[in-house]
Amino acid sequence: MGKRIVVGISGASGISLALRFLRFAAQSPEVERLHLIVSPHAMRVGGHEIEPAPRTVEEVVGSAGLTDEQRQKVEHHPDADIGASIASGSYRTDGMIVIPCSSGTLASIATGISRGLIQRAADLTLKERRRLILVLRETPFSLIHAENILKATQAGAIVMPPIPAFYAGQSWDSFVDHFSMRTLDLFGVESGLDDLRWGGGGGSESEEVS
Repeated sequence: MGKRIVVGISGASGISLALRFLRFAAQSPEVERLHLIVSPHAMRVGGHEIEPAPRTVEEVVGSAGLTDEQRQKVEHHPDADIGASIASGSYRTDGMIVIPCSSGTLASIATGISRGLIQRAADLTLKERRRLILVLRETPFSLIHAENILKATQAGAIVMPPIPAFYAGQSWDSFVDHFSMRTLDLFGVESGLDDLRWGGGGGSESEEVS
């Protein structure tokens, strides 16, 4: 059985990060299923960041540039469907990523509040000791944000703000590709982007660093 990954898109800026993650994850033969949850707030933000503005989750998925075969790997669950398969710990997955993750979603996860399927799925991911990656899109951090990062990390989550690795290139595409590679690494999924690694095509181990 291939990997099953839950992908939550919350209402923070940065939906392009989620679209690129979906693309590379769906391309991987190691991934069998991508359980997608898009919050209503994410749809609203996506309307400002995707051209043309998506009206449905299907149009959001379409913006990821997937083939018909790759789209078959994506299963959409409404955020209000707390009775979905992925809301139960007995349904096996290889983990979950919230990309992007708003500060409000982080706060709910850090304090165990489950007001929708994204938060519920994240909560059970932690309780089942599965991998949870939170791509926090907020800057600067307040003390409240920092405390919630600490709580989520202590509970077992990996808080991973999209900070650029400048050795991977200076373009927006190279940054998003590199970040997608790093997140997929954490799930043990091969992305095919090894040329962006340190020492690969995007950087050199012989470069002088001070």
